[in-house]
Amino acid sequence: MDPDQGQAGGDEGFADGEVPDDEAMEVANANNESDDEVLQGPKASVYFCDYDPGKQGHDIPKEEVEQMMQAEAYQRKIDTCHLCGKCWFDNQFSQDCTECGGFAMTRNCPICLGRCSEMWKRNVKMSHSYHEAYWDGACGLPEHLQRPYHIERFTDSSEDGLSQCLQDLSTS
Repeated sequence: MDPDQGQAGGDEGFADGEVPDDEAMEVANANNESDDEVLQGPKASVYFCDYDPGKQGHDIPKEEVEQMMQAEAYQRKIDTCHLCGKCWFDNQFSQDCTECGGFAMTRNCPICLGRCSEMWKRNVKMSHSYHEAYWDGACGLPEHLQRPYHIERFTDSSEDGLSQCLQDLSTS
C-alpha cells in the first residue's frame, strides 16, 4: 500500500477522482447550547454583513472592520442591555435591572461612593456575559482611606444585624 494513499486509497472521505471543494454551505445549529438561560432564547449577536456577495467574509481589511466597530449604529447595538433593552449608549438604564446596575456607560467610584471623583467605565462584555453590571476602574483614594469603605460595605449596621451580632456574642 502506498503510504501517501492511506488506508482507503488516500481519499480522506472522497471517492476516487473527487477533489475536496471549498464550498460555502449553510450550517444549521440544532442544539440549544447557544440559548441564553436568562433571556430564554438565542444569545444576542451582532453580525457584519456586506451586501456584495463576492466580498462577504473575505479579505475585509482590518481598518474597515475597526471603522465599522466604531460606528454609532454598531455601538448602539452592542451597548444595549440584554435584560431590559435600555440603550446604555444613549444614556438609558433601569434602576432595578441587574445588568444595568443603575447606570449607563459610566458611574462614580463604587468603592468610596464617588468621594475620590474617579469615573468607572462599564465592562460591556462582562455585563452581558453575566447579566450583572461590571465596571472597570480604580478608586483614587489611598489604600488606607479605602479600607473603611470596604468594611462599611460588608458590615450590617442595621438594628437587626447588630441585635443578631450581640445575641451571637452572648451565646458563645
